[in-house]
Amino acid sequence: MQDNLLNGVANQLHTLAVHLLRQARISDRESGLTPERLSLLSILAYAGPQTITDLAEQEMVSLPAITRIVNYLEELDYVQRDRDSEDGRVVLVSVTESGREILEEGRRRRVEHVADILSSMRRLELMVVSEATDLLDRIIE
Repeated sequence: MQDNLLNGVANQLHTLAVHLLRQARISDRESGLTPERLSLLSILAYAGPQTITDLAEQEMVSLPAITRIVNYLEELDYVQRDRDSEDGRVVLVSVTESGREILEEGRRRRVEHVADILSSMRRLELMVVSEATDLLDRIIE
């Protein structure tokens, strides 16, 4: 019985997360960047500088594909390449301040979009959702 409840809640959370992210990503169009480019910027902003190989592995794409994305973002001054201070043969890609600003603007738009979705809820319902997200945050961390 517990397994059925657990699997049911897990399935429901998965479905809700997918739908919510799809809805929120609508606002990403305003950035002018593709989801792949935004994803790469996000990795660099939150995980720090990465090699091209590491980025390709994380994004599950080929080296030529990730190189094209990095080149494009570099032309926009959203990323930069630098030599590793410990091993000068290694080139690391990092997000620039302009890249961080694009990500923050996108996050603000997505949060506003989600807030619009939640705006029809009553205060008590919002408090229940808030408590549930706090619980999930604790177990995920």
